[in-house]
Amino acid sequence: MNIITGRSGYRSLLRKLIWCALLWIVTGLYLCSASEIPITIFHSNDIHQNLTPLARMAGYVAEYRKHHPEAVFIDAGDYFDRGSSLVSLTRGEAIIGAMARMGYDMAVLGNHDWAYGDQRLRELLDMYPGFTLLGSNLGTAKGSLPQNVPKVLIKEFSGIRVGFLGITLDSYGKGGQTRPWLYILDCMESTREAIAALKAGKVDLIVAVTHLGFQKMHHETKSAHPSDVDLVKRFPDIKVVVGGHSHTSVDESVTRQVYKETGSIIVQCAASGAELGCLKLYINSQTRAISSFEAKHIPVDDSLPEQPAVAAFIKQQYREYMPKAKIIVGEFREDVEFHNLAYWYSDFLRDQAGADIVLLPRRSIYDEPTIFFKSRITVERLFSYFYDHYLIKGVVKGSDLLAFCSAAERRDRFNPFHHRGRPFSGDAIFYSGLTATFNKADSCVNFGIVPDKEYSLVVPWPFSDQDISSYRHKLPARADVKMKNVVPGLAFRQTTLLPETTREILVREGEAKCLVFNRKYVEPLPDWDPWTKWFESKYK
Repeated sequence: MNIITGRSGYRSLLRKLIWCALLWIVTGLYLCSASEIPITIFHSNDIHQNLTPLARMAGYVAEYRKHHPEAVFIDAGDYFDRGSSLVSLTRGEAIIGAMARMGYDMAVLGNHDWAYGDQRLRELLDMYPGFTLLGSNLGTAKGSLPQNVPKVLIKEFSGIRVGFLGITLDSYGKGGQTRPWLYILDCMESTREAIAALKAGKVDLIVAVTHLGFQKMHHETKSAHPSDVDLVKRFPDIKVVVGGHSHTSVDESVTRQVYKETGSIIVQCAASGAELGCLKLYINSQTRAISSFEAKHIPVDDSLPEQPAVAAFIKQQYREYMPKAKIIVGEFREDVEFHNLAYWYSDFLRDQAGADIVLLPRRSIYDEPTIFFKSRITVERLFSYFYDHYLIKGVVKGSDLLAFCSAAERRDRFNPFHHRGRPFSGDAIFYSGLTATFNKADSCVNFGIVPDKEYSLVVPWPFSDQDISSYRHKLPARADVKMKNVVPGLAFRQTTLLPETTREILVREGEAKCLVFNRKYVEPLPDWDPWTKWFESKYK
């Protein structure tokens, strides 16, 4: 009996060993048959109208693709605003035309990409139908989205199906009422819908192209939109994020730490095209999952080859729209603060126009810099600092001008620091030929204007916010200039449209004698600080 039992146990053990061996062999064959499929993602973000690196970025990617076709080229938004004024002159075409030739497979919009208006975006997308814009949270109140604005995109690499979605900021109030041609939908709900659509398309891997920021910036703590890190925590189906917005050069060590914590890979480069991102994914052909990855940043410099079509297009744009772009016309011999540049400009225009007084709205100068650093200035950079305006000269009564400046809704706009801070950032007025002195005792402002005197006054046109918004990047024909109600609330007489625009005057003078930009006020005047504190406390 014991012998029979022993033989039975022996047979059972033998069967188990045979099954383990077979399992081991099958597993080995499975592992041997599995292979790693490399997929390379080249990425850029926040180029901000910097044309210089584009041809070399495109050249590097094109050379790589000759030997490694399993690659994709992506931009994560903010190609407009700042940077080269050539792009402003062409209202975006100089850079969209270049990007359409660079071999990008897809891009998303950034918050600065409405710089020339939503209708202009539609026009550029129609002009360059090969430029694909991922619009998972884009909507339109007029017609349908253009053909080259898909909600999601699926690409196949050696049998691996990769799904792409594109999400941009939804926290700036860009709704269909104010931007009917292209506006932004809620990014969280749109992400959820896009993931569902990609899953229905049976993708193996989901990549989000975002303009949200690696982490939120300091002024966005209360904003509704998530950061890239927030997004992958909320949606773990997203395995890769190619991001922009925060200008974060995300080191590979940081990417790996986030991957360890979330299971998702997040990459982003620095701004202005200084770097080209390269993420290489290795996908297991059997599990269809990422087995490993490499992330690096490639410096974009003269060592990279140029893509001829991109270089030729950019040169053609300069020849047609800004032939004098590289001519030196000025110099900042020291760092100059925004308010000092505005006062320099007011004095310059007053001298050129032979006027008693100049009033200069803040938005005659590019909005963002707080300091213009010591450097020599080309025509191209000059146009980046100063918008083009017509100049209108007329006669005003001192009493009318005093009433205009002293009006409760306007007098604090003459404070030199009124351009600082979001509540006051757009409507400051700078000046030449008058004074604006704050009296702390009674909180009054003395403008030094004689009521019974007449003054010749020059203002840049457009002057009002409404006209500035309409004509900031492209002036109308001279015949269409509105000579009536030039400055709302101030009566002009004997109005004259001067023959040269502000940029024409700047270039003429800069070529004749190099412009020297200096600080009118080395130190703030004694009344500036109490005046600033007074109006800031008043408007809180």
